Amino acid sequence: MDIKVMKFGGTSLRSEATRKYAYRHIIEATENSKVVVVVSAMGRYPDAYATDTLLSMGSELLSKEERAKLVSIGEQLSAIKICSELLEQGVRAFSLNFIESGIRTDNNYEYAKVIKLDNKEIKMKLNEYDVIVVGGFIGTSYENRVTTLGRGGSDYSAVLFAHMLQLKEVDIYTDVDGVYDRDPKLNEYAVRYDRLTYDEMLNMKSRVLHDRSVIFAKKHNIKIYLKGTFSNHSGTVIEG
Repeated sequence: MDIKVMKFGGTSLRSEATRKYAYRHIIEATENSKVVVVVSAMGRYPDAYATDTLLSMGSELLSKEERAKLVSIGEQLSAIKICSELLEQGVRAFSLNFIESGIRTDNNYEYAKVIKLDNKEIKMKLNEYDVIVVGGFIGTSYENRVTTLGRGGSDYSAVLFAHMLQLKEVDIYTDVDGVYDRDPKLNEYAVRYDRLTYDEMLNMKSRVLHDRSVIFAKKHNIKIYLKGTFSNHSGTVIEG
């Protein structure tokens, strides 16, 4: 079974119009592979279901455990919404919940350490469906309590799922079509890199990719293809 892991960030999912671009990539991928779609919370503050919007709804008196439960709602809702819209387009899709996802962690609710990866549920569902949609950023402790992998942790989740399924590459889609030497939204002369090593990516201190995703990818030799949701360009590959 050929499997592809594709991750989409919040700005790619914030509206019906932007999600159409994501669906084009997903449906194209299903022509040759089963697909695991890892999603962030939809949008950015003040969008209704963005992480910071959800955080603003909670009191500062909430415990770290309660805050983890609160912010995880964004990714859970995003996964169900994307699954629903794919089903409406005739795609055999299923939304995997955070307990079934198989990412087991310690009890650090805000920046959990991954202890074990269990691919039993996701492999079983891949046998039944063409697309599995799962919220990134979320893990579960051995007591089945919600934990989170740190801000930007959906990138990390995507690489974890690739490793869980014994894949050697992962596609991460953002609103920018690759890694640039400066912010292309602010500088028209920004230059896109076709290729970066893991160490070069880490040394850039860029917010484009979560550091934990790059560190894990380096350890397990997983190529990261950073692509633009709204582009057909091949983007930037991060590899050894």
